[in-house]
This record gives sequence, structure tokens and C-alpha cells, in this order.
Amino acid sequence: MRPEKAVLKALRDAKGALAEEDVLAAVARHGLESDKVRRVLRALVSSGAAVVLPDGRYLALKERNLLVGRLSMHRRGFAFVSTPLGEVYVGRRDTGGALHGDTVAVRLHTQRARERRSGEVVQVLERGVARVVGRLERHGALGIVVPTDPRIRHEVFVDMARSELAARDNDVVVVRVTRYPTRRDAMQGVIEEVLGPADAPGVDIEIVIREHGLRTEFPVEALAAAEQLKLGVEAELAAGRADLRDLPTVTIDPVDAKDFDDAVSIERLEGGGFRLWVHIADVSHYVRWDDPVDEEARIRATSVYLVDRVLPMLPERISNDLCSLRPEEDRLAFTVEFECDARGEVRTHRLYPSVIRSDRRLDYDSVDAWLERGGFPDAETERLLLALRDLAALLHARRIERGGLDFDTVEARVTLDDEGRPTGVKIRRRTVATNMIEEAMIAANEVVARHMRDAGAPTLYRIHEDPDPEALDELAVVLAEFDYPIKDVHGASPQTFQRIVAFAHGRPEELLINSLLIRALERARYSALLESHFGLASEAYCHFTSPIRRYPDLIVHRMLKAQLAGALDREPAASIAPELDWLAEHCSVMEREAESAEDDSQRVKLVELMLDHVGEVFDALVTGVVSFGMFVQLDNTAEGLVHVKSMADDYYHLDAERFMLIGERRGATYRLGQRVRVRLIDGSVAEKRLDFELA
Repeated sequence: MRPEKAVLKALRDAKGALAEEDVLAAVARHGLESDKVRRVLRALVSSGAAVVLPDGRYLALKERNLLVGRLSMHRRGFAFVSTPLGEVYVGRRDTGGALHGDTVAVRLHTQRARERRSGEVVQVLERGVARVVGRLERHGALGIVVPTDPRIRHEVFVDMARSELAARDNDVVVVRVTRYPTRRDAMQGVIEEVLGPADAPGVDIEIVIREHGLRTEFPVEALAAAEQLKLGVEAELAAGRADLRDLPTVTIDPVDAKDFDDAVSIERLEGGGFRLWVHIADVSHYVRWDDPVDEEARIRATSVYLVDRVLPMLPERISNDLCSLRPEEDRLAFTVEFECDARGEVRTHRLYPSVIRSDRRLDYDSVDAWLERGGFPDAETERLLLALRDLAALLHARRIERGGLDFDTVEARVTLDDEGRPTGVKIRRRTVATNMIEEAMIAANEVVARHMRDAGAPTLYRIHEDPDPEALDELAVVLAEFDYPIKDVHGASPQTFQRIVAFAHGRPEELLINSLLIRALERARYSALLESHFGLASEAYCHFTSPIRRYPDLIVHRMLKAQLAGALDREPAASIAPELDWLAEHCSVMEREAESAEDDSQRVKLVELMLDHVGEVFDALVTGVVSFGMFVQLDNTAEGLVHVKSMADDYYHLDAERFMLIGERRGATYRLGQRVRVRLIDGSVAEKRLDFELA
């Protein structure tokens, strides 16, 4: 048998993915040499007949030239598959039994749908869902678990007679999947955990944690390793680390921040320029590659900020103690020092390990108040903040000038009482103080990225691809409906988006326009290959400034240290470099999962808050139009559905081209961006659902 056929047959006969050694064992009887098998595997991947998964295992594809990627299911039923060519839209009927998080093979449609590049799932390569959280419906010996996560659109059947756990009707349970759905068979599983009634205290957030597979406990080995760590400032100073403890330095964070991983120092230069020091906690000094703490941090990849708690990437001994840049305490840092001219252009830079001592812990609210009304605590703080404000304005103006986008986004945070019950919604907007820190961090990240690029050193970059023109149709329709001077956004430059944002500023539809713009853009992600960042209009960008809560930043710190020391060919850099591709993909996936979990945790508490207002009428904005109704958003960011069944005054059909519902008899229309009055009629905390009707 020809080597290609032998290897391909081994892959196709396997029940799952095969590691290289498994392939070698499977074709051993054909007398093929190892090097030959490896060359065949690479050739099969290159030709599209097989795919290599992030962990290095191989899978055969049913047909050649399919695109492979991770499927992200939307709660409305459609999905997107993240592939090397960008995101591929998959309609509700084309998911092929795939579940959210599965690795799938997609066949592109020859004609693109209006939703963007589209295709259909023809093969599930690897399952991403091993457990499902849902509400149990008991029917004698049969149990049906209805997933609480709307992205999982298959019920799970359970044999209650064989269940070892006692679960009652309407309990929320965690089910381990034993059989995945096919066109003929339903999904089946075994109950592993009973969380209790959906309305029991704390169950709502436990559902979110389990739906997203979040880790809540650190391994004993990681905690023990963290506790053994020592601050080690004096030893580092003796070894030659830069001593910046006399440099006036502050941290500026939210008032409720628990850890402080960045601090700043600044001075004005003659001629209108500035010297800025951005100090970042030197986490890589304490967390070494492949140690127990690092292994757990790598799995988590990011801290997760839920509505009622933080699930940190690192143990508290590190995140809240050794690496927290607390005032009046010596701390190890990594400093990015650079000079800017009077136009905000970076002229020179230095990167080096340091020891700092923060003088003050400032918060955004206080800084904004001082900048607006005066009353600074002392002259040094006033000098520092005024200089930072002026430099941030220059950096921002320069970023906008080159085409960077500047969305005025709104962040809603549900406030809770001591028992975890929602009490209200706090809307956070960008301010002068938040902009000051944001611009300083963006500039520092760019300095590091350009340095690594120019040095030709391997690292993780943060990239943001140009938007797919097909994704802009919905935005174009809305711009035309609101009679914007810019209506054609296909192939638009960042400056064009910038003008749209500026035109929308202060108008009633501003949040909708910003939301549609963000939705139309590709998601930023991590990559071992340097590409530009569309949103920032940056040729080189990375994440360096938050190593306490983001694993990619920790990787960048390690590789930068190795580059500066001329040690890229030594450990740990020599071991890290070959892993950068899968680390980039893994960290991007975990970042999206964390963001989704954070949004869900806010949503469940917002739904719980709103259920106290059933029957009340609210102003709302139409944010989505589909065949079965329209999605609306209240001023407090609560979202829900007005189903066409409740719109009894007429029979409404969808005009898909103009994104509107049109009444057949009376001709009434409802479109994206329209303001409506709605009445809350029902909802479910477990399902994170609110139902409205027109008022």
C-alpha cells in the first residue's frame, strides 16, 4: 500500500485523533520509516486531507480543502467558526450537530450569504463540551435536561433509574455527556452534580461557572509553591536591578480594585516633551516557566471577573501580595521608560527590570474630581497628574490622527448586597482618568511590540484584522436609515469608521452605532506572527501591562527578558518559542470564554433585578431584528425579546435586506435603532431570559 494511503487509512480508521506515535504504531506493519511517516503527515495536512489539532494530534478530513476551526454558537442559533481565513458564518440549519466549543471542519458556500463568509459544518473533529448544565424535567424513569446555556441547542436524555444522585423535577444539574447528538439520536448523559432549585441562593452564578468550565480552586502544589516565594528585593538590587524607589510613582485604578499591576511616573522635558515610566509588576520573576503555578496559570490563561467574585489566574500570595504594587512597599517591576516629543511621538525607549516604591494608591473617581475641581492632596501628585493628563491627550490625538478607533463604550455593573442579591445597576463610562491610564498602557505595549519586532525575537502579539466587507451590510443599512453622510463602509479605512463614531457622538443612536461597529469588526486575538491592529491603527502591538491577570503578558515578559539578556537560545525562551502558536490560540479562546462568563454573570443578576419589575413599562432600543421578533435593550443595558406572537395588531414578516419587521395589513415597521416602549411580561434567571411586549 502506498505510504499516503496507509497513513490516511490509519487516521480514518481511528475513533479519534491520533498522536504521531499512534500513527507510527498503526502503520508499522507496512514497514514505513518514521521520517517517511512524518513527511506524509505534513503533506496530508498541507493538501487539506488531514488536520493537526492544537495539541499536535492528527485527524483525517472527510473531504479535502475544508476549513478547520473552533465553533462559537450564538444564543440565537447561528454560529461562527474561527478559521485561519477569518470567521465563517454558519446558519442554524448548517451546524451539523456541532455544539458550542467544538472543533469542526467547514465547507465554504460558493456564494457568500449577506451575513459574511458562510459555510456549513461537515465534520465534528473534536468535542469541546463534556458536561452540560441544565434544568431537569422528570418523566418517570426518563429525565430530560434542558440546557441553561442557550448556545447548547440539544436537550440531554438521562436514565433516572440508573442515576446515583437524587434529583428532583426542576433542579439544576450538571450532566456528563455519554453520547453526542446525531441526526437520528438525541444527546445522552449521566447526572454528576445536583446544584439545587434554580431560584436557590447562589445557584445562578454556580451555573455560569460550570457552563464555562471555570476553575475555582488552585491545585495544592500551586498554592504550596506560591507560599514558598520570597519578595527578594535586596538580592535583586545587589544583582544590579535598577533602583527607582526615589522616583515619584503612583497607581491609578478603580476604587474597588484588589490588585495593582501597573504604576506610572512622569516628568516634563524642555521643548514640551515628556519622559514616562510605566512600571509593570515583574510576575515572571516569581512564576517560572513550567513550575506548578505556571502550569495552572497557563490552563486558566486569564483572570475572570464575575459579578460577585474574581477567579484569579494566579494565587493570592502572588496577585494580592508579592506582585501587587501597593503604596509604601518595595516591589519588583519591569519598567518601560520612553521619551515623547511635543506631538506625542515616541523618540527613545529603555526596557529594564527595576525596583519601585509606589507613593500613592489613587482611584479614577478621585483623580477625575481633582482634575475637574482641584483639591489635589499635595503638590507632587498635582504635578504628576497634570503632566500625565497632558501627555495622554497628545498620545490620544496622535493615535486618532493615524486612524485609531475611539469608541465611547458603556460598561454596566450590577451592584449586589451582602447576600448577593442585586440592588441596582452602575453605568461606567470612560473618563479623563481612565483615558490617562489607557493611553499610557497602549503606548507601553506598542514600545515593547516594536522592540521585539525590530529585534526579530519571538513573542506573542495582539493583532486585529481588517473587517470582512460582508460583515458590514447590517451597519450600512442602519447608516442609511439614519441618513449618515457616510453610507458605504465596504473596504473602509479606520479613518472612515472614526468619522462615523464622531458623527454618532451625542446622538440618540450613538450606542447602537458603536455596538454595530464593534460587532462588524473582527475580534482582536493573540498571534505568534506579527500583523497590524486595525482598531488601534498600530503596526505592532502586544499585551505587556497586565501579567497578573493575563497569561500572554507573562509570556511577553519572559521573551523580552531573554531578548535583553541575549538568552533566546537558552531556557526558558528556547522551550517557550515552539509553543507560541498554540499558546496564542489557547489564550484567545480562554479570553473569549472569560468575557462570555463575565457577561453572563452580569446578565443573570440583571434578569433577577428586572423580575421585580414585571408588568412595568420601559423605554427601549431595538438592537436586533429576526423572523420571530425583535431584541430590545433598556437604558440599564437589560436585553430581551419582543416575540412576534405578542405583536397581535398585525402579521409581521422580516425584511432581511433592511433589517426590519413590516406589518402586512397596516404597514407598521420596526427597525434597528428604533426607540420603542415595552412592557416586561416574563423572564428566567436560569435561562438568562427576559420577555417583553410592546406597550
